[in-house]
Amino acid sequence: MVVIDPIDGSLNAKRGIPFFSLSVAVADGRTMDDVHFGFVHDFGSCEEWTASRGEGAWLDGEPLGAVRPKDEIEILVFEATRTDLVAQESPKVAALAHRLRIMGSTALSLCHLAAGRVDGVCTLKPTRSVDIAAGQLLCRELGYALELFDVPEPFGAAPLDVEGRSRLAAAGTDDVCRQIARALSS
Repeated sequence: MVVIDPIDGSLNAKRGIPFFSLSVAVADGRTMDDVHFGFVHDFGSCEEWTASRGEGAWLDGEPLGAVRPKDEIEILVFEATRTDLVAQESPKVAALAHRLRIMGSTALSLCHLAAGRVDGVCTLKPTRSVDIAAGQLLCRELGYALELFDVPEPFGAAPLDVEGRSRLAAAGTDDVCRQIARALSS
């Protein structure tokens, strides 16, 4: 199975903001655990992010993992959002995060987490598998935590379909990921 998002960050692309990507995940089954290859191409920076299950994650052919997200959130990324959701949800994470960023591409935000450029990522609206299938593999290959906190099943059991949706929390550790998910669930 191949999961493709030809333009993740389509509003950015339409408006000429250079933060949008092509996201491709290849799976040998129908769940997140079945993704064995992920590829994200950033059309703005021309960076290419790849991961192979059990083999690691790379940025432009160089292994990721030397720089990790901080255990205390300096930068938290909000994705899949609107202004009203930012106003409603940002007070819930004010005690957790020093700064917020709203980038406009969930796939790329997960790549930036994998590179340790940001410390956490969350979606304020339920997201689809096409937005996260490739980027999640980069993060999981580095041992980072992801949680779809609107559904009861574990992250890896999430289906690779367009019907399933949930809000996402991701961070360098299980503890920080749970803190984000708990804060946004309150």
